[in-house]
Amino acid sequence: MQRVQTRNELGLGSQMGISSAIPQGMTGYMDSVNQNMAYSQAQQFNETEPVPGRTVPAEEQSAVYLHRNLPTFDDISEADLLQDLIYVLQGVDGTYIRWSARMSSYAVLPDIRISRPTRSMVALLSELGVLTRDIQNYISDVDREGRLFEQSFCTELKAEMSEYYKLVSEIEGRLFKTPRSLRPGESQMGVTLRRMYCWTTEARQKLRLMSVAITKVQEGSGGGDVLSIISTLVDDGDPFIRQFAKRLLKTTSAPFNNILISWITDGELVDPYKEFFIREREGRRDMFWTEKYTVASDMIPVHISGEMARKIFQIGRSLNFLRVACDDAQWVAEGGPRTQLASDISDTSNLETFVYRSSTMVNERLMSVLRDKFDLMGHIEAIRRYLLLEQGDFALALMEVLDNQMELSGRTVMAHDLSAALSSAIRSSNAQYEDSDRLTELALTFSEDSSKHRGWDDVALTYNLTAPLSYVIPRATMRQYFEVNRFLLRLKRVEHSLHTVWRQQMTESRSHLRSKELQRRKGEHQEGKADDPVRLAMRQSSIASSEMIQFFHQVQRYVALNVIEGAWGEFIESTRSGDIDIDQWNEAHSKYVGIIHDVVCGGSSAGFQRNLSGIFDTATQFITVVKELYSEHALQSRKDMSAPKENRESLADRLQRIRNAGSLFNTQQTPADPLAEHASRINAIISRFKDQVRDIVRTLSHNTTSDLQFLVVTVDFNGTYTSG
Repeated sequence: MQRVQTRNELGLGSQMGISSAIPQGMTGYMDSVNQNMAYSQAQQFNETEPVPGRTVPAEEQSAVYLHRNLPTFDDISEADLLQDLIYVLQGVDGTYIRWSARMSSYAVLPDIRISRPTRSMVALLSELGVLTRDIQNYISDVDREGRLFEQSFCTELKAEMSEYYKLVSEIEGRLFKTPRSLRPGESQMGVTLRRMYCWTTEARQKLRLMSVAITKVQEGSGGGDVLSIISTLVDDGDPFIRQFAKRLLKTTSAPFNNILISWITDGELVDPYKEFFIREREGRRDMFWTEKYTVASDMIPVHISGEMARKIFQIGRSLNFLRVACDDAQWVAEGGPRTQLASDISDTSNLETFVYRSSTMVNERLMSVLRDKFDLMGHIEAIRRYLLLEQGDFALALMEVLDNQMELSGRTVMAHDLSAALSSAIRSSNAQYEDSDRLTELALTFSEDSSKHRGWDDVALTYNLTAPLSYVIPRATMRQYFEVNRFLLRLKRVEHSLHTVWRQQMTESRSHLRSKELQRRKGEHQEGKADDPVRLAMRQSSIASSEMIQFFHQVQRYVALNVIEGAWGEFIESTRSGDIDIDQWNEAHSKYVGIIHDVVCGGSSAGFQRNLSGIFDTATQFITVVKELYSEHALQSRKDMSAPKENRESLADRLQRIRNAGSLFNTQQTPADPLAEHASRINAIISRFKDQVRDIVRTLSHNTTSDLQFLVVTVDFNGTYTSG
């Protein structure tokens, strides 16, 4: 009770907590304290000095005298401590109070004896010196080599420290107006340790907040992370902390706002210290749109949402793309977002409104330029028609030219052969009426994994997009187009070659029927009721040709109608919206190409691809063997027709020779007769083809997730392969 009364007499109140000692304003607070001090002085003066007309009791006079003459245990006076503390408050060593590296704080010299309460009060006041020292060291480090956001952060720290130094100066002014020595119990308009503690309460809280902010900034990654750290203090429930953090955030965010304005109005990233949440990196020229700029997620301030950050990234990247790649700098300068810039984007609501409005404007402009000026959809349509072989007359003309070139040039193909083949196919089809800008992008090239001896099997169509479309569509997507075209070209070529063989078979069959009819009329066809094994093999090859043509036709029909056309329809529907941006368009386009690529080149249909590749090889072998068989048969027929009648081989001898050759083939020996050899090979190839088709049908039937499951219905519509 006595201690509480003493504190009240000193004007400090009954509590020493921070919240009870926070003043509304430093000057007003000191005035109120001074009024309490004046009242206390007057009261003490009345109590200690005789007043005319008032009789002082003897007990009171004895108590005052005893208090004045109580012995003290401090080696130095309070006035000397206060003078030292003025230096300590500024982070400078005093005469009796100095920095202790061991304790990392200021402390009274160990050889000076002071009472425990005084030492405790000195320690409390010395905390201000420790905080000031740490803050000044941080400011000095930033001034030497600090980055932009740290320098802005230090600007507010310096402003707060200036206010703090004004307080110290005012305390120092009051100190030197105080007499050098005071008798115990006397109280004048001077400075005491307790008064200094009360006057510096608000400053202590500010310095603590600055120290905490500095620590968190040093632990963070800088830039937007600094703003996020300070923003957490803005949401504090303490009004004092909240107001202090708002001032700190407003000053610190100035560089961020400057970089942001430059990015979302001009598409320029002015960030020398890499502190913005958007980063520029040097990459390949063809990755101008997709990889030139990236987002550093850990640098996005907390007051910017993920969706807003995505739109900010999109706005600046689009403006930069319009200015650099699309040669549309005039619109960016005169009609871009700068014309609608808000007066104060430091306010989150103003920034959000401006970003969403600018995003719509810039996206519409970019899509309009790409579609109208650079014919984006026209080129995608041309890729669909030529690379995906959706224009049938061009595909047919190309197959015929490739077959002719293969017969003329053989296995090895030169670059000029490719150019000549493509030009001939264009002139032979309606592709000749295509826009010249699109035809110049079309080319026949070799695959990258082809061998040194490049042949027609290594050839595929490519579409060489030029800037700025080549920056928008990734190379990986164009690579998928190339791989799909290789598959479709091989499928088309096999089907076209089978049609050629089938025509040759039909011609030979009709010729053979006419020959038999002629022999019958001449009476020369008297022997041989039995079937000729070579003729039987030719008949079986004709049936197998029709079967293979039907299989490849169904595969091609399914890929063209069910896969390509279906994916194309979804792509057109998803990009029809007027507010779609280039990233959303690119995502829809990549999905469209990815669906086709997964079906024909891998993905979930890997088993189908492996078996289909084997069928391609089987069909190619079949075509080669059938052509050799018919060539040998035609050569043999011409020899027989030119030989004298008595030297011609009888049908019985020929049948026996072929049977002997067949038995040799069954025992893995080389038959002597080429015709018999071809006939035996054809039978083996036909059997292998049917086994491979059964494997595909079985694979697709058991794979419920495959995109090609419906192909079973078209290939095995009558149960030929599943019933075997």
